[in-house]
Formats: sequence, C-alpha cells, structure tokens
Amino acid sequence: MQVNLAGYNIDSSLIRKLQTESATPEVISAAYARISRSEKSIAELREQALKELEKARRSNQKIIFELGHSSVAEHSVFNFDLIGISRLVTELVEIIRFASFTEKSQRYVAFSDDFVIPEELEKPTLKPLREEYIHIMQALFNEYKESLKAIQEYYKKVQPQLKKSEIEGKAKEDARYILPLATKTQLGMTINARSLENLLRRLITSPLAEAHELYNLLLKSVKELCPSLIRYIEKEDFKGTFDVAKIKTDIIENSFDKSPVKILEFSVDADDKILAALLFEQCSNSFSSCLETITKLDETKKKELWAEIFEHIQPWSKMPRAFELVDCSFELAMSECCWSQFKRHRVATLLKQKAYSLNNYIFPPIIYTLKREDKWLKLLEETNLLKQKLTAVSPELVHYARLNAEQVRVLVKMNLREIYHFIRLRADINAQWEIRNLACSFAEYIHPLAPFATSYLCGKSELDSLVQSTGKGLTKT
Repeated sequence: MQVNLAGYNIDSSLIRKLQTESATPEVISAAYARISRSEKSIAELREQALKELEKARRSNQKIIFELGHSSVAEHSVFNFDLIGISRLVTELVEIIRFASFTEKSQRYVAFSDDFVIPEELEKPTLKPLREEYIHIMQALFNEYKESLKAIQEYYKKVQPQLKKSEIEGKAKEDARYILPLATKTQLGMTINARSLENLLRRLITSPLAEAHELYNLLLKSVKELCPSLIRYIEKEDFKGTFDVAKIKTDIIENSFDKSPVKILEFSVDADDKILAALLFEQCSNSFSSCLETITKLDETKKKELWAEIFEHIQPWSKMPRAFELVDCSFELAMSECCWSQFKRHRVATLLKQKAYSLNNYIFPPIIYTLKREDKWLKLLEETNLLKQKLTAVSPELVHYARLNAEQVRVLVKMNLREIYHFIRLRADINAQWEIRNLACSFAEYIHPLAPFATSYLCGKSELDSLVQSTGKGLTKT
C-alpha cells in the first residue's frame, strides 16, 4: 500500500507567492477524473494535469458537464471568509448539505450594534422607512447591551461562586434573543466546487439584494481560478412549489401550535427492523427472512441481543448503519435563536416555515426574573409594525426585522442514526438551554416507539456518566 498527500488547504497568501497558473484545484479534479479510464498511475495523471492545464480544463468540462460525472468537481475544495453578512443570509448559505461552516457565535461573543441595512431601502422615496428601520435596529441593540449588563449583575449577586467567564457566557447566551436577523456576522466556509455551484444558484434565485451581492463576490473569487468547474449558476425558473393564494385561506391559516414536539410518523416495529438488518449483514438470507426470524424471538432473547449491540458503547461511538432504516418525521416549535443551531443538522430533511405568526416568541426565563419582559414586548411590537411597512416593499425584507426570540415551526425527517447524533450533542449538559430542552423532550417522545434501539439516546454527559458507572455499555432497564 502507498499513500501520497496530493494536496491540502493552505492560506491564499502562500498560493499567490507561487505565481503559477497551475496553482488551481482544477488539476486535482482533472487527474482524479481520469483514474477510472487510464492505465497511468495517479502520480502520472497529476503530473500530466499540472503540465497541460488547458487540456485538464477541457477534460473537466467534458467529464463533469457533458458526461454528467458531477462528483469529479467535489475533489476541488475552497475556503472562504464570509464577513459582514446578516444572520438572515447565513441561512441561505448554511443549509447547503455538503460543506463545512464555523460561524461567529452570539452565544460566545458579545456583538456590537452592527447590522445590515437592506439595499432595497436605498430608494429616495423610502428614506423615512430606512430611518425608522435604523432607529428600531439601534433600539434592539441598546436593549441587548442593557440586558447583557443586567444579567451579569444578577448572577454576580445570586451565584458569586461563578467565574467571570461563566457569568459573561450566561449573559451572552440569553441577551442575544433580542437581536434581529439583520445582525452582521462572519463565518468560515469550506465547500467543494459542486456544492458551491448549488449555493450560487440558491443565492441568485433569492429576491434579496444582499444574497445577490454575496453571489457576485463568490463567483468573482472562483471564476478565473476554476472556470472548468462552475457552470450552472444562473437563476432557476424552476421553483418546485405552488402559489399559496390558490389554496383557500381557511385551510392554511391555522392557529400557531406552541407544542415543542409533535411526532408525525415513526417506522413501525423499529427495534425488530434494526435487529433484522444487523442479522442480514451477517448471513445469506433475504431481509424479509431475517425479519421473520427476529419477530419470532421472545423478549428475553431480544434483550440479550440489544445488550450485546450496545456493549462497550462510548460517547463518541457512532450507531450502526442499520439504525438508518428507522425514520422519524416530526414537527418542532422553537425560537429563531434555537433554529440557528438546529439548522446545523442539515443532513436531515429540514423545512422551516417561511410565513411567520405575530406575537409568538420564546423569552429566556432570566428576562422574566429581571422583569424586562415589558421592554422586550414593546420592542417586539415595534418590529411587528416595521414588518408591515417592509412587506409593502418586499415580503422577503420582513425577515431582517425578525428577532431571535420569535418562534418558528420546522418540519423534520431524520433516521435514527441521525437522531442519535442530534440527541448526543444537543441533550448534553453543555448544550444551550433551549435546544437541550427540545432534544430531551424529543428523546422522551420517541423512546416508547423503539425502547431497545433508543436505550442510549441521551446527551454525551449522561452517556459518559453511565459508561463510567457500569464499566461497559449495558442496555438500560
């Protein structure tokens, strides 16, 4: 066996010092694309691609776009600094499945009053609305700073044993609920060429001017560097949806259901299905035969099998792929603040409601303790009035004025393997309080539906304590 490091991410300032046209990820894609059709070694293919860049580019275009082998573009990877974009537009970016994002967190960093003023409000006729928008945004940030200070003073008095960093962390975690989605942030993005193409189409299809600005900046960054990898980047006419106006309003205008968790569908006989899949992997029988065998076992025998499956489980252990055969569809109610974390689980199917309901919000408990809820409600009312005026310009603009505290509904589909990852991370003692409460409630809802398979469906901290107390993973009773 031989392993060669073909390339790696390095800072762009170092790449520029190379001063060579071949310093492009296209050559890696071109070399790897030829592996399936050439007798040459990979090293020879990479050397050839480096020497014949234009030929490599033509090869990429033919293989990726004419023959349809789009996965070749995934070998080319980019790192982007996205600076000064709104929290609203990060949702367009971070919903892309196959990419990596690390965003400046409102949970750990205190934000200054820096927010996006939509380009759509630059028209002279909209000057009064623009001024009102800025006034309300500044009022939100002023309350954010006041809440930060009040929360810190509270914890200094009632929990003096806490470290300064812990007190500041609690304050940042809760004060951010008053911040708007217009808040500017920054993030690091690592994305391959195929996913970047998908992102560019998503951005240009958005009606927001800010999304179009990001589209142009991203495209400018890669167009000359990798012309052979990015092609389908025009606005799509295909919407994949329908006009809501064609449905009677009494059907769609239901009252907002504040229930945090609602299970819609769950695979029947989930425990048996997973055992049958694990049996299928290790024998020559059909899946239906394996399922019949498992179904006939008594509960004692099944419990023994599950104990063996979970034996030696650790907090970092991944569930077997057989757990992916169990699907769960559910609806969640959460704040925009919580959604900013939940959307990170983008391998799942996530459908966030675009329409919003007025006066549905989640304030952190500390806000009621400090009796600041009236101030927050007043600001919420002011933003609701602002939204009505923004709607007249463009319905999409209202989302800039949405607060982190406002409630949304999300339709989700996850398999049980993904659910384990979600609960392991979000039900942990170190998780943010709202998403932790949501994760714990969700785990309680589905445990009766698959009692054996969900035996270790808990946060990392709880699982770590359980493993340490038992010495090895044993099925809970």
